[in-house]
Amino acid sequence: MDAFLTRIAATAAEVIAGVDYASITAWRGGGYTTVAASSDLARAVDDAQHADAAGPCVQAEQSAAPVGVPDLTASTMSWPWFFEQAAELGLRASVSVPLFAGGGSPVAVLNLYTRESSSLIALIAGVHEVFAAERIPAGGFGADESAGTRQLLNGLGLALQLRVTIQRAVGMLMADAGCDAAQAQRMLRARAAAAGESLSTTALRVIDELGPDPGTSVRMTVGPLVGDVVSVAVSGELTRPVDPAVAGRLAEVLHELALVVEWDLSGLRFCDVAGLRLLLDLWQRAARDGRQMRMVAASDAVRTLMLLTETTALFSYPAAPESTADGDALG
Repeated sequence: MDAFLTRIAATAAEVIAGVDYASITAWRGGGYTTVAASSDLARAVDDAQHADAAGPCVQAEQSAAPVGVPDLTASTMSWPWFFEQAAELGLRASVSVPLFAGGGSPVAVLNLYTRESSSLIALIAGVHEVFAAERIPAGGFGADESAGTRQLLNGLGLALQLRVTIQRAVGMLMADAGCDAAQAQRMLRARAAAAGESLSTTALRVIDELGPDPGTSVRMTVGPLVGDVVSVAVSGELTRPVDPAVAGRLAEVLHELALVVEWDLSGLRFCDVAGLRLLLDLWQRAARDGRQMRMVAASDAVRTLMLLTETTALFSYPAAPESTADGDALG
């Protein structure tokens, strides 16, 4: 793995326009370390972040999201040691991009540095666009982008799309076998090894085998109003592309008279980031209307996603007592 990461750092510094230095940060032996660097300067600015356990590369690893700093001279409050070291070394902008393997969590962070403050603005925007979509944008990237920049963004888009596919298959195996994420990942790897094929190919076969029939991806049951509380049970799969009709049915809950909505997601065999974004949007809309939303039950797949995205507290989960309610099916 480290030899592969070294190749990534060297290639990034060589082919991406505007990038002067590149490095790879990873968690090794209980701490952060630079496993590859195109120069000692990149290693030095990484070391400043590792020593302080703060900075773009650390935040990117912890959040599993890219962190761009388009102008290092304009920021002084957060990560003071990083900014001080970067300024002394003549750096003006940076972007830290988490890298993933089949497990779904970041295995390392690619750090790109430049001496020109305007050099990375377009690259930072492109990286955030790819991560938001978790795939290559439908319209691709502008012709004015350099070949190296397009290569990086296309590679990230493909990698994130494969990551979504693999994690979807893992979630299905968890629901089908009643196991945790680690066991499901081992099952998927074992299937791939037995078939002599890539992990992504095996993941697609698992999705085909275990996926729901068209038109039955999501089912929602709303219980009777008890005082100020209504219970909602959701089952099936809440995944990209989210059917507008499904999003509409879930939003209908916000029109109930209840001040408190309790969600039972124990029947969701899979929920990807698109499904999570829909749920977060519902939570935010409810809060604006003065309603309280509580998640009272969640499947292993949903719990795993909440842990990976650190959204457990946002959904007020776990809540007690866990409960479900019978009612009329809406979908």
